[in-house]
Amino acid sequence: MDTEPTLLYLATILPPILLLIIIWKADRFKEPGHLLAASFLLGAAIGLPLDLLIGIVEDILAPLLGLDMQSLDDAEYKLKYNLWDPAKDVFPWLEAAYMNFLRAAYLEESIKFALIIFFCVQLTNLDEPMDAIVYAAAIGLGYAAMENIGYLYYELGKCATEDCWTWKMVKVRYYPLVMHLGFAVVMGLFLSQALFDEESLFKRRIMIILSLVAPVMIHGIYNFNRTFDTFPALMVMFIIFIFYYFRRSQDKKITETEHKRKIEVINIFYSYGAALALVSVIIISAALIRST
Repeated sequence: MDTEPTLLYLATILPPILLLIIIWKADRFKEPGHLLAASFLLGAAIGLPLDLLIGIVEDILAPLLGLDMQSLDDAEYKLKYNLWDPAKDVFPWLEAAYMNFLRAAYLEESIKFALIIFFCVQLTNLDEPMDAIVYAAAIGLGYAAMENIGYLYYELGKCATEDCWTWKMVKVRYYPLVMHLGFAVVMGLFLSQALFDEESLFKRRIMIILSLVAPVMIHGIYNFNRTFDTFPALMVMFIIFIFYYFRRSQDKKITETEHKRKIEVINIFYSYGAALALVSVIIISAALIRST
């Protein structure tokens, strides 16, 4: 019996679970394990509806924008293997903007944001600033785990007919795992500000908007940098940012239950609208670059 697939799946699923346990252990006022497990599983469960949503969006926008996604694959291949010729090759800016900022960043972070707002925030156990970060991390790690399993399943399917690089792929996917955790922590940080720290209605609105806008922009920039294979430096800076604010939230933790402010529905719409507006500006700018 071939045990390699089992080992590959274990190498894929165990790291996000271990990261969640580490975060749970670091929380001085620990959340119930079953609620974190439920949040993790909810994050994992969004893969299928997200694929359906991506299919619908792409069916609408691909002909409307004249997208040629194969040109992006070709460009990434040439850049990766130093085959790019600036004199002949034209970078597909529009396809890259769509793929990295709308398809990946906006759609993925929007669904995670909805889960955190409509499930995690409603929990009575989410009653202090650090909790928003912990539950957001559980959602993000659950999504990253299922995404990596999907990549592994696809790679294993190729092994029967062509060369595959399963172990290398598993190691490469550890980078997005950490980044998905980072996006979730940023989302949780801004939400914790809106829920517990900011008394001004205007400031709370800004924090709620940033809780989606910030991870969408960081996610899009990270993905775009991967196209040019420059993401390690960005990743190091981002991890430093994560741990600085993670420590800061721990220091600000309250010892008694504080009144949790309500997140108004209108502010949720503002968040989705602001993030989509910024992504649209990026895509329009890319379209203008392509037309010149």
